[in-house]
Amino acid sequence: MPSPTTSPAQLTSPYHYTDGQNHRLVLRAEVTDSDRRPYVWVDAENLASGGDVVSTWLTIEQVAGLDEVLAAAADYDESSGSRRQYQAVDHTGDVLVVWPGSTWTVFEVTRTASDDDEAATVRVVVLTGRLPELRNALTATAQQAQQRAAGTAVQPPRVLTPGEHDRAWHAIEGAAGEPDANPGTILRAVLAALNIQPPSAENEQAASAALRERLAGGAHRRQ
Repeated sequence: MPSPTTSPAQLTSPYHYTDGQNHRLVLRAEVTDSDRRPYVWVDAENLASGGDVVSTWLTIEQVAGLDEVLAAAADYDESSGSRRQYQAVDHTGDVLVVWPGSTWTVFEVTRTASDDDEAATVRVVVLTGRLPELRNALTATAQQAQQRAAGTAVQPPRVLTPGEHDRAWHAIEGAAGEPDANPGTILRAVLAALNIQPPSAENEQAASAALRERLAGGAHRRQ
């Protein structure tokens, strides 16, 4: 796979692409609980009311094969009627089929029927001009899954909602205007506005002691 311009730390996770028919493709980094194997989880969603949501798992090797097919999408000749098709079947029997084209590329995810679910298929049409972005997202998601499996994943920062940001801003304004305002009172007001519990005094003391111990050890090694 090519080196992505979007790193796992920069990737908007999960990645979303919505086509003109209100069908959405979603990519997520996943790791199995049993054997810690990395996967890219692919959702195809019909966003209409009552629409189907179908999913499939892609191994890292399958992502590489898909990327190879997508890399050549711009070279297809629609008039010839021949297009290279990509197909991947996951361990549950669900299927991803991709038809690359010079104008658009079709992603079709099919859920096989089971005792719990009926068979369903959702197609997402991705404009070929957006394929570089999607390829970068595929590669970055695969890397994120591998890092998570290895225990080194970089977690993306949590983004405040507009309401949370507004509450935090007003908490800062209110706390800063109090006669006894200090960094501690302002911090407590912001945490309360965001419904975040600060660490206990015992945990703070333990963390401070551990930090002092590390600093002392570093000073001893420098001597």
